[in-house]
Amino acid sequence: MEEYKHFSHPHNLSFHKGLEAAQLTCTGCKLPCTGTPVYSCRRCKFFLHDQCFDAARSLVHPSHRAHPLSLFPSSTYTAGSFICNSCNQTGSGMCFCCSICEFDLHVHCAYKDLKPKSDKSIDPPKQIQLKAHPSHPLLYLPNPPYADDIVCTCDVCGMVCDGELYNCGVCGYDAHVGCCNLPETVRREDHEHALSLLHVNPHETFECDVCRGGIAQKHCMYYCMSGCDYGMHVQCVAAKVIEKAPMNEMTFQVEMFKLQNQMKSHQMMIDTLLMGSSGLRY
Repeated sequence: MEEYKHFSHPHNLSFHKGLEAAQLTCTGCKLPCTGTPVYSCRRCKFFLHDQCFDAARSLVHPSHRAHPLSLFPSSTYTAGSFICNSCNQTGSGMCFCCSICEFDLHVHCAYKDLKPKSDKSIDPPKQIQLKAHPSHPLLYLPNPPYADDIVCTCDVCGMVCDGELYNCGVCGYDAHVGCCNLPETVRREDHEHALSLLHVNPHETFECDVCRGGIAQKHCMYYCMSGCDYGMHVQCVAAKVIEKAPMNEMTFQVEMFKLQNQMKSHQMMIDTLLMGSSGLRY
């Protein structure tokens, strides 16, 4: 079998027209690659879509004509992730980057707006299973399946979803394509521990430690599992910390929840003191 070299991996790769497995993920773009043409190093569990394998090392992109973009095998930031300037979703795999402007693109987003060099392309899988919604499979749709006057929001990140997405026809669960491939762990320069992706959010209310806004329990979040009680929206991973933000509805609910807990605690203290004093004899 003929072998191939790629700059992002030290071993030779073999080409396959399609590998069938439970679910293979492209190391480059982090999208599923089961059943698609793929370059692989099986002993390292390293897989690349053919488009990720063929991606140019340098690219002049119409969305950023000021400087050429360079292809990196992973994020150039110490956090280990980046925010794509095309889809605004978090990425952790290969990216086209302008280090001067801190401009980044997923590989698939970069080529989405370009005329392909060949007929090779990456099509999102027609159906996926998502940990955040294990009840039913999600189907790929090029656009939200709702009337124009209904705003579709992603149930993973909570942001508006007006393009391609995955949808559950049973529950009406929606997710950006990018949100279905979030890294399991990320890092931030201002926090010493790695943050884990909570596919099922156990927190009834939680204030994002970056934007200070409330995180709805139905949305995924990144959280420090080392006991720091530190967490954030999935879209806030690469954002700067806001010292104080205007109080929106979700933040108001968080503050009210804290206040109610404080009041309950104070009432318990008062009740304890009253019970103790009632037993005193004079």
